[in-house]
Amino acid sequence: MSKAVKVAERLAGEFRNTAAAYDRSGEFPSAHYARMRETGYLRAPVPVELGGLGAGLADMARAQQALARGCGSTALAVNMHLFQVGTTVDAWRNKMPVEPLLKRIVDEGVVIASNGAEAIVAGEWTTATTAEKRDGEYIVNGRKFFCSQAPGMDIIRFFARDTETDELLIIGASAKATGVKVVETWDTTGMRATASHDILIDDLHVPETAVGARLPAGMPARTPALANVGRWFLILASSVYLGIAEEARAEAYKAIGGGINSANRDDVLTNVLIGQMEAEFLTARSIRDQAAMELDSPPSDPQAGLALAILCKETVTSHAIATVEKAVEIAGGRAYFRKSPLERLARDVRAAKFHPPASPVSFQMAGERMRERSATPG
Repeated sequence: MSKAVKVAERLAGEFRNTAAAYDRSGEFPSAHYARMRETGYLRAPVPVELGGLGAGLADMARAQQALARGCGSTALAVNMHLFQVGTTVDAWRNKMPVEPLLKRIVDEGVVIASNGAEAIVAGEWTTATTAEKRDGEYIVNGRKFFCSQAPGMDIIRFFARDTETDELLIIGASAKATGVKVVETWDTTGMRATASHDILIDDLHVPETAVGARLPAGMPARTPALANVGRWFLILASSVYLGIAEEARAEAYKAIGGGINSANRDDVLTNVLIGQMEAEFLTARSIRDQAAMELDSPPSDPQAGLALAILCKETVTSHAIATVEKAVEIAGGRAYFRKSPLERLARDVRAAKFHPPASPVSFQMAGERMRERSATPG
């Protein structure tokens, strides 16, 4: 077992005691973040030689699964930091000048937030945020949605459209910069403690060096850089929901033999439900494990890797949702009470449907790449 997984398991044991309270209040779990900083979890993907835990994609997938068992909101929120650390490590291995950022993550414990999700609906992946080039800098304006861990972020990365070239820019800025404002809008059914508030960007001035990538208009996911971002994000996000499903499965077994509804429980029917639940969980875990293993290193064909990561997210999360539904059936009416962990888990797992690229666009993207590969000789 890797160090990252061991740390995640220890943190999950702690966070399980406070997850329900954070869910009720919708408050950002600052105490959880403090513990993740203290234990080194925020720097887990950073290479050991730079002061991190040296966890690769497959290790981080298992770690995120373990962490989500304690608090799904915390695991999902920090996922938006960890996938960016992972892609930055890949850039470092490719000799890109990102070591100063990795050192800040290690030495200062900085948290990176991402705003790639804007309006998660069927359609083009683009943005209404504009970046106007003026006197050697960009002036950025727009409103962002779904910025997880907004109250705890130190750096924010977001998409903006270059008004001159129509390119999609990935821009990094300090969360404390003039022109960046957190607007507290997050009041949702599930994943309530992710604090995924709106971000108002109003005449934000950034130098041209703040642009980390320039993506072509119309098909940004066609670029290797964004495909690699998807490889990290989608595998780790899938693992969060797999962890929620695993925790629900454990709660279902606890519910058998005691409490509400137990006097009238039919053992044969319960066994059927258990078999169905186990089949769903086994499917989700197997697919995640296979995809994480295949994508542990950056693939030679980034688009094929992205397609696999997309299919992993879609299938793992759908089976994770089904696992939780079966767990609720096994527990019976007790799962409908707010005091039941299953009530929270059933709400949290539903957020899986909204991560970009969301269905049906996700399947279209994966299918397009698979079709291209099938048409390639050899």
